[in-house]
Amino acid sequence: HAKFRGPGERANAQLKSWKILRKLRCSPSKAGHLCKAIAVLQNHRVAQAA
Repeated sequence: HAKFRGPGERANAQLKSWKILRKLRCSPSKAGHLCKAIAVLQNHRVAQAA
């Protein structure tokens, strides 16, 4: 359980740092697509920093 919980909590914390998600007003489908795009950008940013 903890093995899967840690990465999920870190991903959630990273999503919260993106201001665009603070007052999101769109369909859940679009919100999911937006979260996936943010995850890609976040991973790219982390890879660039390494």
